[in-house]
Amino acid sequence: MKKIVTAVVAASLCAGLTACGDSAEVETEEATSDGTLTGQWMVNVDSAEFENETRDYLIADGVWECRSCTPPYQVTADGEWQTIDRPGTDGAMIEVVDDNTVRTAFRLGEEELGSSVWTVSEDGQTLTVEFTDTAGDETVTGSETYTRTRAGPDGAHAVSGQWTHSGDINVSDAGLRFSYSVDGDQYSYTGNGSRFAATIGGEPVPIEGSNSNTMVAVEEIGPNSYRETYSRDGEVLSIAEMTVDGDTMSGVSMDQRDNSTVRYTATRQ
Repeated sequence: MKKIVTAVVAASLCAGLTACGDSAEVETEEATSDGTLTGQWMVNVDSAEFENETRDYLIADGVWECRSCTPPYQVTADGEWQTIDRPGTDGAMIEVVDDNTVRTAFRLGEEELGSSVWTVSEDGQTLTVEFTDTAGDETVTGSETYTRTRAGPDGAHAVSGQWTHSGDINVSDAGLRFSYSVDGDQYSYTGNGSRFAATIGGEPVPIEGSNSNTMVAVEEIGPNSYRETYSRDGEVLSIAEMTVDGDTMSGVSMDQRDNSTVRYTATRQ
């Protein structure tokens, strides 16, 4: 899982065919403007920059395979619900609609987490993913595009092959809002159905609302600059760093498993 604060990353997570339950929303509080991290924020989605964001998929002989997922997995692509064992989700549905289109959905128990429609352009060089994330308090919708970097094998579905993020992404406002509060060594975050409260420099704490048993630890790394380290079962998953300068936040999320990085800015509300 990637950095939980922004739906820029949540959208990327959807495209990776994993559960999308950690996008962002903010509780109603009076905004602050004292230049600290405390306050309400909105991601500037156009600022998102993706590095090493490579995806690798295969649909062949009726089987879907996500080769770039961590760990990789596969399910039958017959439009029926399949049982899977992945953090935050236990059911997946992959449907081949036509030669250029695939539909996906995920759930945990009886709760539907989200769905997406993947469409490959007629020239086979662009993949557009339209997603709906229903796992948070508010539904988040959006789309993103990928550019082909390697073709799939002969006879495979058009989705097959390697893709890199084009940087073109749209996300509804419900997925771009979040808030922080820092009071002494007490640090808290609130998002769209997920929240946590941690002690700066303290032990990892669970994320309320997360279905994937993810923990987070917080450090102060400079004036108005913080690092969040996300882990599961002792394994570091990703590291996020945020630095505030007045009413602008500069953020970076680094996935330790595949060396991908997302950079973004957010504006105080």
